[in-house]
Amino acid sequence: MKNIRKNLERYLKEPYSRVLIPDEESGTYTAEILEFPGCIAQGETAQEAYEGLDKAAQAWIEAALELGQEIPPPALAHGYGGKIALRLPKSLHRQAAMAAERDGTSLNQFIVTAIAEKVGAHKLYEKLTGRMEQFVFQATVNRVVYVTTTLKEQAANSMPLQFPIPDIKSLKEVTDNAGNEKYSIYS
Repeated sequence: MKNIRKNLERYLKEPYSRVLIPDEESGTYTAEILEFPGCIAQGETAQEAYEGLDKAAQAWIEAALELGQEIPPPALAHGYGGKIALRLPKSLHRQAAMAAERDGTSLNQFIVTAIAEKVGAHKLYEKLTGRMEQFVFQATVNRVVYVTTTLKEQAANSMPLQFPIPDIKSLKEVTDNAGNEKYSIYS
């Protein structure tokens, strides 16, 4: 037990990747350690989430050590020390240096900002693409339900139909189980 406590303290000092995710709807925060699957905590504030994460990390490491499992190394141990060697064409180097000077920053800070903008833009693109796919799906479902409802109304008025009409209940089940969103067929 003494050995586990000593190892626990050693692991907790390592630079593991801690992520804080705010939930805009509930106003709460979720924190997790990426290297420890399932090591997650929530809190009303960011501080509460991080404090809960420390307790969850202790329990996670203790359980893994007691079971004789290997503790994953921090992501930083995989070669992400924050330094890179970068080779640029002379013309691009000159343009970047001039742009940094115009911005009143160092070339290093200019490059960091440019990379951060690119990564942020990529994440925004993925988020917008996901929302657009949900919107298109919802619009398609709404159109199918509208057409189906219109055809059933026509059928009720003794108009001949050329193709079978899907059951509204089965359409509702499909729409209710589509992704993480709940849809109403009458929206």
